[in-house]
Amino acid sequence: MERVDVVVVGAGPSGSTAAYFLAGNGVNVALLDKSKFPREKTCGDGLGPRSLQMLDKMGLSGWLDKGGYYRCNRVRIFSNNGAYFEAGILDEDTAYPHFVITPRIDLDQKLIETAAHAGAKVFTDCRALAPVVSGGAVTGVRVVYNGEEVEIPCKVVICADGTHGTFAQTTGVESTKPHAIAARAYYSNVKGLDDCINVYIDEHIPEGYAWVFPTSTSTANIGLGVSTPVMKQHNIDLKKLMGWFLNEKDAKPVDMSGAVADTEIKGAYLRMGFGRHTTVANGILLAGDSAGLVNPLSGEGIAYAMESGEHAAMATKTALDRGDVSAQALKPYNEHLNKHFFIDHRVCEFLRQSLKRYAMMDRLIAKGQKHPELAAKFVSVMMGTAQPSAMFKPKMLGYYFF
Repeated sequence: MERVDVVVVGAGPSGSTAAYFLAGNGVNVALLDKSKFPREKTCGDGLGPRSLQMLDKMGLSGWLDKGGYYRCNRVRIFSNNGAYFEAGILDEDTAYPHFVITPRIDLDQKLIETAAHAGAKVFTDCRALAPVVSGGAVTGVRVVYNGEEVEIPCKVVICADGTHGTFAQTTGVESTKPHAIAARAYYSNVKGLDDCINVYIDEHIPEGYAWVFPTSTSTANIGLGVSTPVMKQHNIDLKKLMGWFLNEKDAKPVDMSGAVADTEIKGAYLRMGFGRHTTVANGILLAGDSAGLVNPLSGEGIAYAMESGEHAAMATKTALDRGDVSAQALKPYNEHLNKHFFIDHRVCEFLRQSLKRYAMMDRLIAKGQKHPELAAKFVSVMMGTAQPSAMFKPKMLGYYFF
């Protein structure tokens, strides 16, 4: 296949975003994905303020408006004892203080189309086998396309092959292992839905939570997620746990007693732990889930994927312009991710551990009912629009303890 400047492996949110910004800046880029599109992805489907801002940067806010996707303006968080608070996004700077529930089959299709429209060369049903390495640097990608094994020569590879990706393992960058697993299905005849996202913290779901994300006033994406160590420790069967949540959990004001499954339950691993490994080597960068950029507290990954895709594109463009694509030249990308995500993700990991301390969460919910600002701040932290450290500022601690 013909030589390009950059090959992006994986056409999820991070890969398609990277390809879009590269092509828009005049870079000859090929975007590959092993699947045929449109294709389904297991996800909670919630696009929060940061994801919406990225879509706006790509000219797609109008597409969302025309799509008729369900908008949620508030979040309802339940503690183990059944109490809950409601809060909106506490962020005066965002133009999007809401969530849009958008199936990944639609989102990813639109993103890959947008990358192609910007000038990216898109190859679906194209399986990346391994990087081509020469002189200690990645210089291409070996793929299977149209039944043939071929090479695509390039100067830089952006690896965005997701949680299960193994493409970059031989290049000097080491991805983190999956830290959590989530399962979801779509249901109809769900009662009590409104414009709230519903999050349930419960001792039956250790170090995790369940969710009900409305897709209309009677349909919802319903799922749950737990950490993989906890799942193994307690021998948790996700499908059985989903059954308990649907049939036994008192989820009021949501009523799932008559819910009808419109799809089968599907699961997906989540790769967290960003910052434990480098994200660059000679001629290659990691982006999105491949880099472990899933929020440890909320499990949200789309915003981080798209943001890292843009940053990877800009770092690659700078390196190409300078004629140096070594690990040292690409290092600013790794530093940028560390600056913007590392501390926040570590604090979110600490907060995630608090989910299993149910007395603490019961108190947080009770105090959040009394102090709406505390509730809104916690919601904003979960949704990525406020720094997690904000929960430990004197005012918030005062609300919690007094």
